[in-house]
Amino acid sequence: MLALLTSPDALLQQGVPNQQLAAILKDVRAAGNPVGLVSNHGKPVWFDGLFEGSGVQYLHAPGRQNGGIVSDNATHLGIQSYDVVVLAIKPDDVRMGKNGRALLVAGGWATDPQVAGLGIQVANAAELQEILTLTAGWSGQWWFNGHGQQYNVKALSDLSGYGKTVDQQAFAQRLTSTVKNGGGRLNALLALTARSLLIDGTDQVNDLIWGVYPSSSSANDDSDVLSDFTHRLRTTVSRVRYARRGEPLFIRHTPSIKRSRAGGSVDRTDPSGQIVSLHLNPVYRKNISGRHVIVVDDCTTYGVSFGVAAAFLNKAGAASVTGIALGKFGNTLRYYDINILTDPFAPVAASGFQVTRNAGWQGLTNHVSQAVLSTLLS
Repeated sequence: MLALLTSPDALLQQGVPNQQLAAILKDVRAAGNPVGLVSNHGKPVWFDGLFEGSGVQYLHAPGRQNGGIVSDNATHLGIQSYDVVVLAIKPDDVRMGKNGRALLVAGGWATDPQVAGLGIQVANAAELQEILTLTAGWSGQWWFNGHGQQYNVKALSDLSGYGKTVDQQAFAQRLTSTVKNGGGRLNALLALTARSLLIDGTDQVNDLIWGVYPSSSSANDDSDVLSDFTHRLRTTVSRVRYARRGEPLFIRHTPSIKRSRAGGSVDRTDPSGQIVSLHLNPVYRKNISGRHVIVVDDCTTYGVSFGVAAAFLNKAGAASVTGIALGKFGNTLRYYDINILTDPFAPVAASGFQVTRNAGWQGLTNHVSQAVLSTLLS
C-alpha cells in the first residue's frame, strides 16, 4: 500500500481545480491507497464538492513543513514513511516530503525552481497514475545486499536469467532506452531505487557525494547514460547531495575493453585493465576526503567496477563507499582489496597498485524483488 499526500495548490490551474488530477486522486483512493490534501490553512471551499464520498481527506496541518504529518500518518496507517508519496508543487511540499522521509514526486506544472529540480517529474495526472501503478506492490528492498570492510554493494534486481554476454548487452540497451525516453517507466525506476535508498537511511547521511562508474569509452563530460539518472536520484533522495553537473567523478583516460563482449579472451575477474584506464577527476581533489560516496552502475556480474571505484575513493580518503547496481547477474560477485600506491587523481601505471584480495563474495538476497526491474525495462 502507498499513501499519497499533496497540497490543495497542486490541483489548481489558473485558480480552478484540475478535474483530471482530482479524478486520479479518487481512483488512487478507490484502489485502497490513502490520499490526503495537506495544508497549513483552512479547507478550500471547493474541496467537499470535489471529493465528497471519495475517501480523499483534507488534513489541516500547521507547520507541515517539518514532515510530522508524513510520519504521523504513516504510523497511523501501519506503513513506513518511504511508502508515502508526496506530490510536490511548491517548496513547502518539498520540505514536508524530505523532512518526513517520503518519496518526492514533482508536478511538472510547477513553476518553482526547487520543485522543478526534483528528479522524479510527472507531466500530468496520467503520469502520476502510471508511476503509482508501476510501483504498486514493490517492497522497496534491495535484491542483493553485500557488506565488506572496504565497500558495500547493493543491487536492485536479479538478472541471472539474462545470461552474461549477449543478453547482458540487451539489458544495457533497454536500460539506455528507458533512461533516455523518460516518462512513466523512468519515473518508476527512479522511485524503486529511491525507496530502497530511503529504507537504508541514505537521506539521513550527511556529506554524501554521488558518482557514476564510467562506461568503457566515456566522453568524460557527465553524459554517460546513467549520469542524468543519478543526478535525478540524488535530488530525490538525499538532503546533502554534492555532485557537479558536467563533471564526472571518474575520468576514463584510456578506453577499456568492453568486458561483457570480450568472451573468453579476457579474465573478467581481473581488475587490472580497469585500474590503469581511469582515475578520479582532479576537480574533486578537495571534496572526497571524509565523505560517504555512492557509485552507480547499470549492472554488475563480477563486481570489478565497484572494487576498482572503492580502491580509488578509499585512497582519496572517502569515509565509506557504496556501489549501487540496477541489476546483478548470477552468483559470481567478487570482493576486491586493491591498494592504489600513487595519486588516485592521475593515471595509475601497472606498477602503481596491488590487488591483495580477489575472492567470492556472498550477501543477503530478497527474492520478492527479483523480477521488477526486468519488467520495467521490457
